[in-house]
Amino acid sequence: MFKKLGRKVGVILIIMSILLLMGCRYLDKYTAERIEKALTEKYGGTFEVLALGNRYGTMTNDYVQADVKAVDSDVVFSAKMSPKGEILADNYAGTLVSKQLEEMLNSKLESEGITVKSFMTGFGNVDAGEIEIGTSLDDYIAKNKPEFFGGYIVVKESPNNTGAALTKALQDTVHAVQNIEISINVWVIPKENFDKIATDFSQLSDVDNSWFDDKDTLSNFLVFVNSKGADIDENELNQLLQGGDKKFQ
Repeated sequence: MFKKLGRKVGVILIIMSILLLMGCRYLDKYTAERIEKALTEKYGGTFEVLALGNRYGTMTNDYVQADVKAVDSDVVFSAKMSPKGEILADNYAGTLVSKQLEEMLNSKLESEGITVKSFMTGFGNVDAGEIEIGTSLDDYIAKNKPEFFGGYIVVKESPNNTGAALTKALQDTVHAVQNIEISINVWVIPKENFDKIATDFSQLSDVDNSWFDDKDTLSNFLVFVNSKGADIDENELNQLLQGGDKKFQ
């Protein structure tokens, strides 16, 4: 009798779990659609929610946060929506500016034979919400005068990855952004894993070192570059780019 009762209870719990999961999925889909619609009304275009974070989970239960992709530009950014369906904050405009820098940096590195994906942002006293849609990188620099640009690059393992090539590409980028200094956290990825990691990396609205904890990487180091050059000499960069000892700063 007790065995039969136990089985019935187990079945009920399974059914309740399935219903709860279905309810959560429906709620997530509904919430995502509301965010996408609100962003379209604000900016035009098409948006796709990639992930939901805070689901009205603050102490005052006043917003839900999401990672969102602008379908037309592939820009990934973060947004917050109120329970009423209003966009409280987002960094879409600022991310569009950062994408211009990323494309420039990627191009200069690839012209030196280094295959990368980058995630960059400007650091200063300007709130991302104050940046207007359509702002060019040059106008952003002239108006907001960022203290420095910083971010991450994932680099595909290759014998072409040399300290001279990396330094030249980064320094050329510094000159192109009016000699504003750049701080780059570099992660070297085995060539067989690069495409998967680079694709996942490009879907992030934010990144830190912990994201790489479960990834297969060869080395990681932080390099600082200004108009005079890099803070790591070319010989050491050669070793780091080829999977040498990690240099954390």
